[in-house]
Amino acid sequence: MTPLAMTSPLAPVVAAVEGLRRRNPALARSIVPGLMMTPGPRWQRAANPQAAAVLLVVAWTRARRIPLLTPGETFVNRAGQLGIHRAAVAVLPDDPAAAVPGVVVVESRQQLLALVAAQAGPDALELSRHVRHLTALLGGSSVAGPRRLPAYS
Repeated sequence: MTPLAMTSPLAPVVAAVEGLRRRNPALARSIVPGLMMTPGPRWQRAANPQAAAVLLVVAWTRARRIPLLTPGETFVNRAGQLGIHRAAVAVLPDDPAAAVPGVVVVESRQQLLALVAAQAGPDALELSRHVRHLTALLGGSSVAGPRRLPAYS
């Protein structure tokens, strides 16, 4: 596991995933503990749309930040867990991280999801199916109000 500075714009996302791991280990098992990783022989460049959906839903509903998963920086280990070597973070303009260099600022939740879909490329349809399933599974307590994900298709 690669340590992540608590000042990183990605730190609240990692904390949200680890919080989910404590409350619902079955949902978080598709993401490597700590989220960040260093490429090596146990990892291969790949995507895991189910794990990416868990990451996106938890990141948005708990931290209001979305890691932008680029194909060359996402890896899967032999257990099928998603790990990230590097990731930019997308936020809305009112997020304190909006002023941090390298953070992508978008104007609305819809633009944020359009950016996620564009980055998912050919996996976008499968990713959207997993996101819809997770938001239904987690129910209103996790996705209500301003943290609710708008329709993702």
